[in-house]
Amino acid sequence: RLWDVQTRREIRILTGHTGYVSSVAFSPDGNTLASKGRGDIRLWDVHTGTEIHTLTLTGPTAYLAIVFNVVFSPDGNTLTSSNFDGTIYLWDVQTGTQIHTLTGHTENVSSVAFSPDGNTLVSTSGDDPIRLWDVQTGTQIHTFTEHTGPVAFSPDGNTLARGGGDDDNTIRLWDVQTRTEIQTLTGHTNYVSSVAFSPDGNTLVSDSSDGTVSLWDVQTGTQIRTFTGHTIYDSNVAFSPDGKTIASASWNGTIDLWDVQTRTEIHTLTGHTSWINSVAFSPDGNTLASASGDDTIRLWDVHTSTEMHTLTGSFLPSVPFSPDGKTIAGLDSSVIHLWDVQAGTQIRTFTEPGGVPRVAFSPDGNTLASESKDGTIHLWDVQTGELLQTLTGHTGTVNSVAFSPDGNTLASGSRDQTVRLWDVQAGTEIQTLGHTENVSSVAFSPDGNTLASASGSWDGTIRLWDVQTRTEMHTLTVHTSWTRSVAFSPDGNTLASGSPDDTIYLWDVHTGTEIHTFTEYPNSNITFSPDGKTLASASGGAILLWNVAPKPIHLAGNVNDDDEVNIQDLVAVAAALGQVGENRADVNGDGVVNIQDLVAVAAALGEAAAAPTALRQQGAIHLTQEEVQHWLTQAQQANLTDATSLRGIRFLEQLLAAFMPKETALLPNYPNPFNPETWIPYQLAKPADVTLTIYDIQGRVVRDLDLGHQRAGMYQSRERAAHWNGKNAVGEPVASGVYFYTLKAGDFSATRKLLIRK
Repeated sequence: RLWDVQTRREIRILTGHTGYVSSVAFSPDGNTLASKGRGDIRLWDVHTGTEIHTLTLTGPTAYLAIVFNVVFSPDGNTLTSSNFDGTIYLWDVQTGTQIHTLTGHTENVSSVAFSPDGNTLVSTSGDDPIRLWDVQTGTQIHTFTEHTGPVAFSPDGNTLARGGGDDDNTIRLWDVQTRTEIQTLTGHTNYVSSVAFSPDGNTLVSDSSDGTVSLWDVQTGTQIRTFTGHTIYDSNVAFSPDGKTIASASWNGTIDLWDVQTRTEIHTLTGHTSWINSVAFSPDGNTLASASGDDTIRLWDVHTSTEMHTLTGSFLPSVPFSPDGKTIAGLDSSVIHLWDVQAGTQIRTFTEPGGVPRVAFSPDGNTLASESKDGTIHLWDVQTGELLQTLTGHTGTVNSVAFSPDGNTLASGSRDQTVRLWDVQAGTEIQTLGHTENVSSVAFSPDGNTLASASGSWDGTIRLWDVQTRTEMHTLTVHTSWTRSVAFSPDGNTLASGSPDDTIYLWDVHTGTEIHTFTEYPNSNITFSPDGKTLASASGGAILLWNVAPKPIHLAGNVNDDDEVNIQDLVAVAAALGQVGENRADVNGDGVVNIQDLVAVAAALGEAAAAPTALRQQGAIHLTQEEVQHWLTQAQQANLTDATSLRGIRFLEQLLAAFMPKETALLPNYPNPFNPETWIPYQLAKPADVTLTIYDIQGRVVRDLDLGHQRAGMYQSRERAAHWNGKNAVGEPVASGVYFYTLKAGDFSATRKLLIRK
């Protein structure tokens, strides 16, 4: 599929491959697209969407070809591809003919790259070190036998960088002309997984399984900077075209962007000299506020990590922003302070005689709720400072208050072991929810349907309540100390809880299950950024910003994490077969994606949908009868005897049977009416030679399409159905009007009508 980047709209769909497409690459001038299918490479005219050439791989392993790169030469005249057996092919882009076959590698080629002048090709394989090839003659120039790992050419083509493999943690720089080593770069403590030159060639970036990304001075071989923070080894690094940004891709599914000039990474903000009690993001996410035992509130610029203002006083643990982000509330013993965020100046104060543990703004910013140690709650007019309501009923200190998203309800948690819901307008109590322990924190979900309340006792319990029915939904028990703070993510799907037991937990709100744990730091307060991507926690004298990990798979077989097991999960596992390491497609968690994982998904899918229904799901267009037969054969040969595997094998049998229609039929074309192209689906009950003929209204033949000998099965998706581009036999677009199409398959013949509208 080709997409317009500016409009985000699909331009056209290129069809012709009979299996999945594993690699695509644009030519340097952008006019040609190369795509790698199963056993073939196709060249396409980007502007018309027509196929220019089909480059067919040959040999016994052609069908199983694994192509890591389909790469154009810098002038766009040559294309290189690699085969499963280690063979490299060079193709003439203009004629579609094979120029050279490069042999020498004995295992699959992991990467290929042209030098900037296009005269030299470098290749790497699992069997041996680098090989250099002369593109014009197809002969091998040199083999670097001293080193293994990823490679990259400098922009001028004179230097080749090579990262060390399993037994060598260094990076070596080679002179391409003399084939001599220039520099050896040392510093990584584990093997180097990726290297890349900056656009000016002066800097090299390397990515290592030691969890670091390093910058190197190419001329001196010295290490300039090391970025740390990855928790798992990385697979690739790249410079932006202007050389100002580095992207590093990690095997845990994350991509980090690093600023080369400032050399900044995920920030740790330091400045407080005592324990930090509370942190809060401004509504636009640009400012972070922190309150500390050092008697200050500090305002931070999130993007630059710089301190904007320091507000002084004896502040207690609460720093809420007003909804418009212009005002922040601070607490000083029995006084509430309101501050102007931009200027850092005080606007007004409220006196709370009972002492003020915490405050909260209403969603419209007009009302401020304050807790009191004597059990009362006061509602204040933010603009005038007038006391609006006094809510009484708690018999112990109120530790936490929170407004519902519509501002009509206030929730409060107290040491009297209750959570109370209040009508804000009337000032009356709506409901009392009983706890078995002191309540330290309460929070509404963004939709207002769920209330979270945390235990201030040592059992660390968190309860989730249905606000409408006032019944308990889940009890979350993991913390080994009291829960200091709870916060919902902006989408309401995740709850974060922080505790002095040195943990932060992320919970799935709907299931009440634990998603992730951040450890090593005691946390007194936590808050999500407005976009839900960052979690801020107060830890000792520092504020930590965390990348919030995506929720894991909760359903067995739910590989794509869309909350259901469907045919797309089966396709995802099939695409990942053979991969090792951390991978969502590794359903059984044995470290490798194999037929057992595919069968496990099939078992779960069999419980969710019948095979014919599964074939109608999105994602089934990628399946073929041959693929399902191949999976079933593998599963049967694996001698899987457990109940889950047997259920999965039975579903694969049903899925294969669903490909076999009971009768041959010609189906309605789509789209109809159409302009400029349409797809004509059909199904075959038995193998046959298939032809499709287009007639005009007078019965004259407009176009004959010979579809060849086809196996029995369904030919309904765009990848398998017959395709007509609305042109006659000489390539001329036909006029608008009614046309007829006739399908002949053996002794079967059927005719339907279609309409071209221009």
